Amino acid sequence: MATIMLTFRGFLLKYCQELAGAQTSSLKKLFAIAKQGRPRVFEPLLLLALCDHREGYLMKQAVGSSVFETYRSMTASFHQSGLALERFLDTLPERSRYKRPLIAWRAENARKQTNRQTLQRVADSLAMLLEQKGISRAEACRITGLNKGNFYAFLKGDASKLSRSTAMRAYGTLRSLPSSPPSQQVDRAATS
Repeated sequence: MATIMLTFRGFLLKYCQELAGAQTSSLKKLFAIAKQGRPRVFEPLLLLALCDHREGYLMKQAVGSSVFETYRSMTASFHQSGLALERFLDTLPERSRYKRPLIAWRAENARKQTNRQTLQRVADSLAMLLEQKGISRAEACRITGLNKGNFYAFLKGDASKLSRSTAMRAYGTLRSLPSSPPSQQVDRAATS
């Protein structure tokens, strides 16, 4: 499970591709798809072109289309503002269709950050549980069926190694086990 945060530009490309239903980064192809019945691609596509400083190229594609004037106006406003794209979009009204991708990107990053924090808490809880129950990490892997390398890396803080559901399932499985008597814990620690 990758929890790498995308740049705004990376998010826009992914968003355009999802809306278009095509895995292309070609502005020309994405614009053609938008014209052929996927109009929700138009706004994030202009923002992507602005990120790449290719708005002139996109404007050539838009000549004669229903979005040409909107593109021209939005591009002129952006350049006149002298602001970075994200700051410029912050100045737009909340309901602006051009602001929506920025709001979606921020929400996605906040969700990923929350997920990463939750996974770190689960990793900390798992480490404490293993200690309390006297279970070695290797034994925990055998019991839960988890890959040793991924489990060890997860416990060391690499939240990308286990999904939230897998980590919670492992915690639940290990939590349901009876605690070992202290004498077995010492024996087990010596053999791990």
